[in-house]
Amino acid sequence: MTRSEIAILQSSGMELLQRGRPADALKIFYRLAEGDVSLDGGYLGWRIGQCYEAMGDLNAARYWHRRAVEENPRDRTLSAEALRRIGDVSLDDLLITADPPMRSYG
Repeated sequence: MTRSEIAILQSSGMELLQRGRPADALKIFYRLAEGDVSLDGGYLGWRIGQCYEAMGDLNAARYWHRRAVEENPRDRTLSAEALRRIGDVSLDDLLITADPPMRSYG
């Protein structure tokens, strides 16, 4: 991908996010992340985290913001702020805690 193509994709992803289309922006940011192990110094992790946060998936948002901070702790202050804002996300509503009741036939 050329620098010009990367710039166009980044700009389009940011515009989609600003227009309230985080799922579409996410597709672009994932395409940009293909083959980039470092996620461009945390930049793409930050953008992906923003998308998931906008979509209401706080577990995924925490994961990507944390990746961004790990990649570049000095420059990813917005991701660090997002982690503080999101806080600890409970998984209680996802846990299966009991077997469903047995149905009797007869």
